[in-house]
Amino acid sequence: YTAAGFDVLSLANNHARDFGEEGRLASMQTIAAAGLHHTGLEGDFATLTVNGLKVAVLGYAVTKNSNMLLDYELAKTTVEEYADSHDIVIVSFHGGAEGRDVTHIPFAEEEYFGEPRGDVAKFSRMVVDAGADLVIGHGPHVIRGMENYKGRLIAYSLGNFATYYGISVAGINGMAPILGATLNGDGVFMEGQVHSTIQLRPDGPSIDPRNRALNQLRDLSLEDFGTPGIQFGTDGKILPISRESGMPWVENF
Repeated sequence: YTAAGFDVLSLANNHARDFGEEGRLASMQTIAAAGLHHTGLEGDFATLTVNGLKVAVLGYAVTKNSNMLLDYELAKTTVEEYADSHDIVIVSFHGGAEGRDVTHIPFAEEEYFGEPRGDVAKFSRMVVDAGADLVIGHGPHVIRGMENYKGRLIAYSLGNFATYYGISVAGINGMAPILGATLNGDGVFMEGQVHSTIQLRPDGPSIDPRNRALNQLRDLSLEDFGTPGIQFGTDGKILPISRESGMPWVENF
């Protein structure tokens, strides 16, 4: 992970405790020993300095002993506290239902096999209102749309990127965007880049020359939000635009 350029890893997800809480604690120790930061266990949040800015990364999930996505009021208060003491606040969440049929955001509380999975739109917009500058979602195993909400980028699910063999990567389950986002010193979304990847077993993630993740991300954003406040370039570049504006898809700009 260090060689690949990672700085923070989240252990707020439904597999972080596959070997019990002892397993997650061991993972935290291993991550720290490699010089990386971790977040996810209840009360565990990452703080680091990037280009002179104090950055917080707060990981949330719907699973036991994690920072609880379903406790909206506590999440709101926590984000407000970190926004007061940090220049940039990034929120990562593992929430929403799972499966090929959940690419659309329902704007309601979701469940999966009877387990509450949260209202991801309510949660994401709430944490932005509380001071979060970038919100990155995962959990459904498929891509979901994204929006520019009050100058902050929310990506509701980036799908499966590097996936263990026990989970299907067939069809849309194997497509994922690598999302790069540039924020200014106040946390406002300035521009971004989407790199489309695909998993074709037995190989790992590969760049997809057909840009299927980009196309799916664009289509879902338009279908779910109408005017998502994002302009998509055919080369994967994304820019913020007014949510009243048209032209969400343009040739290379």
